[in-house]
Amino acid sequence: MKDHHVRPLGDEKRHYWLALGMAQASGADLQRALQEGRITHGDWAEVVTRCRGCAWTEGCDCWLSGQDCGAPASVPQACPNAAFFEAVLSVADQTDEPPASS
Repeated sequence: MKDHHVRPLGDEKRHYWLALGMAQASGADLQRALQEGRITHGDWAEVVTRCRGCAWTEGCDCWLSGQDCGAPASVPQACPNAAFFEAVLSVADQTDEPPASS
């Protein structure tokens, strides 16, 4: 169930690093997506803003600390950016596929 309570936004720097950590844990390469034009700086700013408004911050910290470095993981659905990271991954998977041979 979504939490629809209005709350103050969290610290920008903290949530920047949490969002970046979540992207890295999932294997979503945001720098590559930016360079390839698949996302914009505005998209990244929206990710951080959604993170700043999230009520699951402590759970996020805990989940991130339990992740195995280098092994991509599925972003928990409690993360308001889960769909965004999944979309970045799915587009990257499509661009990494070799062309079909005829």
